[in-house]
Amino acid sequence: MSRPVQSQHRSGYRALLLVGGTLIGMLAIVFAVVSVRTPAAPSATPVPHFVDPAQQNSAGDAALRTLYIGAKGQRLPLSGTGGLLLATLETGTLPAGAAQAVVQSDANCQPDENGVSHCLNQLAIGNTTIGVRHHHKMSETPCLTPGEVVRLTDRLDLNG
Repeated sequence: MSRPVQSQHRSGYRALLLVGGTLIGMLAIVFAVVSVRTPAAPSATPVPHFVDPAQQNSAGDAALRTLYIGAKGQRLPLSGTGGLLLATLETGTLPAGAAQAVVQSDANCQPDENGVSHCLNQLAIGNTTIGVRHHHKMSETPCLTPGEVVRLTDRLDLNG
């Protein structure tokens, strides 16, 4: 009985595949380790999670951030666009002619997969409390801060 003879060419090809696969696997492992250990580049100017209401309030009206509150379900760009804070009404009724509000709470700040937070805030406007949703990137725009006074505007001017 005779056995089939394998050619040198075929076994050399298998060895080449084995070595090539091993090298690719090792490169993938090295790349994964380097990626995990390399810190992400910090943003140019990181912003704090909150503003300092004490510092803001001591500076007077000039230091107040301006907030536009859109109607329920209104689609707005991210807050901070054009230097304006943007939120949509969730609960309550915005009093006509309201000029200022005091932020009472800040919740649900966990960013989504795109780095956008969808914070829920309670705002006191005189004797009225409303709920708003503040969509923003915390890396660019701080949250509405409990104790912070914000100037309200009914103008949506995103040109700065």
